[in-house]
Amino acid sequence: ITQSKMPHGDFSDIAALTCLGAGVASLWSPDLWYQTIGPLKPMFDTPATPESLALIRFAGGLFMFMFWVLFSVRWNTVNGKAGALGMAIIAGNTVHMALARDKNEFVPRGWYVLAGVFALAALHLAFNANPVIKAAESSKKK
Repeated sequence: ITQSKMPHGDFSDIAALTCLGAGVASLWSPDLWYQTIGPLKPMFDTPATPESLALIRFAGGLFMFMFWVLFSVRWNTVNGKAGALGMAIIAGNTVHMALARDKNEFVPRGWYVLAGVFALAALHLAFNANPVIKAAESSKKK
């Protein structure tokens, strides 16, 4: 097994912490998605239902998964492309969903904050990934 130091402090960690915050909020207080926070309008304008709260909690579990993946994977020029594609899909879907629900008008909601973080994470993983550590190089560092 080869080991290398994790390069923490880059944008994948910021995206990870964003996912951690969204995950914790979704799991323990899903009603936050229905509240105005600062200049941001609620994520949802309709009243909360047991089904919608369950779906938000389910999404919270996915956010927690994304936290661990973004925080613990050493993104390199090989696996970073796959992560970037996934983050770009999430960002695009989030913007599309937000615009569609507001009849293609921009309404400042948390969806755009999440989409922005996901888009920046996609760019980071695609273009600022760590170099691949070759087995010979990593054995010299031991």
